[in-house]
Amino acid sequence: MAASFEIGTRYERPPSEGPAWFHDVLERIRAEREGDVPIRVEATTGHRVDGLLTEADPAISPGPHGKVSLNSHGEDLVIAAEMIAAFTLLPGTSPRKEEADE
Repeated sequence: MAASFEIGTRYERPPSEGPAWFHDVLERIRAEREGDVPIRVEATTGHRVDGLLTEADPAISPGPHGKVSLNSHGEDLVIAAEMIAAFTLLPGTSPRKEEADE
């Protein structure tokens, strides 16, 4: 998972990866950046939601493949990783932690 993810690019799970890929990648992206990260998540149902990638609530069970926590228009959402079809990082993303420290 050494890939860098760019703003505005739509990412789907690689065929060689399992459903936990979304959880793992989005947790890593959130950990690399300061503050909440603007993102668009597309569900396997075709629905899309824009929000901020937030820290997972430890009280919520992670499920078999992990979950992704978002805040969309003031509403907290938790999406199971296996229900995610794709994601796009949106403009306005906070700087990477190492850039913010400079």
